[in-house]
Amino acid sequence: MAEKIPQDMQEVNDQVTLMQARGFDVTPEDVIQEALKLGFQSIVDDRLDGNYDTVRWDADLNALQLVGFDDELEGETKPAEGEPSFVEQFKENPSRLWFKLDNEAGRIIGR
Repeated sequence: MAEKIPQDMQEVNDQVTLMQARGFDVTPEDVIQEALKLGFQSIVDDRLDGNYDTVRWDADLNALQLVGFDDELEGETKPAEGEPSFVEQFKENPSRLWFKLDNEAGRIIGR
């Protein structure tokens, strides 16, 4: 069964409540970071018609990176200079951020 990726703050808060009730020490930011990684992975997989590359956060949790089978960096997306972090953008307007990440996936992989 595919994991449900939170699409907005209501779904993030619901997931935080559920996980905390089960004893996990998580914050909304933790859930958003994981949702953005999984969501960007799903977008990339859809554009590539399969799972060929892997999405990960950079060490500073600022950029979403796309790496190939050999762990070689294929590309990355990060907030433009002066923009808030992806987590903050998700909190402000998740739909706009998902649209931006879809466009960025297309830019990185050329589809």
